[in-house]
Amino acid sequence: MYDISKEKWTQFCQSRRDPSWENVRKKAQAVQKQNTAPHVMSRGGYEYLEKKLMDEKRKKKLEEATQSGSTDIVIDPPSPIKRHVKWKLARTKKTGDMTSEAAKEIADKIVSHFQFIIVIIFFIV
Repeated sequence: MYDISKEKWTQFCQSRRDPSWENVRKKAQAVQKQNTAPHVMSRGGYEYLEKKLMDEKRKKKLEEATQSGSTDIVIDPPSPIKRHVKWKLARTKKTGDMTSEAAKEIADKIVSHFQFIIVIIFFIV
């Protein structure tokens, strides 16, 4: 199925039984255990997430321009996706829940901080 020869597979298995590999594995497990806010992105990572969000924004702007009925409207490119939005979406499951309680707490702090900044800017202007 994966076109791996029996020799290569045996070699791979032996390398994973080596004590030096065990140390690498234990170290990686210890680092991962400290991750209290894991993301649920695929291999595409933030780059794919941002591309997907920008495509959705473009589509929405195009639909709005089409609904307005004007064909000579120049459609501005959508604004970049804010970092806190990407961070929060990367840790939101398909059900809408956050990946962990720690991720939910951090997201709530980010949202309240962002709303506070908007209020300050509103009162300054």
